[in-house]
Amino acid sequence: MILIFYSWTALNGASGSSVAMGITDDRGRAMRAGEEYLGSGRAIVVIIDAVRPAMAPRTLAPCYVRTGVSWVGRRTGAGGVSWKRFFAPADPGDPQEPGRMGA
Repeated sequence: MILIFYSWTALNGASGSSVAMGITDDRGRAMRAGEEYLGSGRAIVVIIDAVRPAMAPRTLAPCYVRTGVSWVGRRTGAGGVSWKRFFAPADPGDPQEPGRMGA
């Protein structure tokens, strides 16, 4: 059984740096957390990546590896948030190369 988690990062516009981030086992919860930062104006974009637990190759330290499916959230003109799913290659160092996942 593969456990899937959702890592989210809220980015600001000035420097493109992260203003908040987190990880959860529920995509809806990740989206709501991101929407809070978008709605307040503290962030201009939120990226959510589906990830799975793994171990770093050289150190065996626990980490998360992207699965290849992500969402980007932005404010709409009406003040809501629009989410768009996109696919990106999974982490290149992942020996299992999980590829793309639908959601």
